[in-house]
Amino acid sequence: MQSEILKAHPQARLRVYAIWVSKVFGDARHRWDAAGLTDPRVVHLWDEPNVSGEWLAANVQGHQGGDWDTYLLFGPDATWTSQPTPLRSSGSSVASEIDQLSRALSPLLTASAAPEQPHPVACAPVRSLQDRSRAADTAAQSAIRTR
Repeated sequence: MQSEILKAHPQARLRVYAIWVSKVFGDARHRWDAAGLTDPRVVHLWDEPNVSGEWLAANVQGHQGGDWDTYLLFGPDATWTSQPTPLRSSGSSVASEIDQLSRALSPLLTASAAPEQPHPVACAPVRSLQDRSRAADTAAQSAIRTR
């Protein structure tokens, strides 16, 4: 996410909400390191009981993925009432679906260049802390492929 999308599009008007949960033994807030998501457009949230992941997985129509290590993409037309709609794309795992996310996000990045357009919103990733090294490896490999 950091190198494939955020670093590749530094002027894009988007927000990423990274919701961190405790899913496997050893996950803990005091051990969290942001997994390389250092862009200022990323908002990091800690959800120890995984309320958000379970709710999103159960309530977002068209969601493809589980309650962690998944992404959900909403565009500037999204409304957040009883359910966030419309969902533009979703997938799991974030690292294995980064190309799909990039393709789905591409038209929104082009549209967001116009000053009157609202920000596209990407909600991702909901993931375990232990999965961060695989994601960092994938991000490094993707950065090499795109240069």
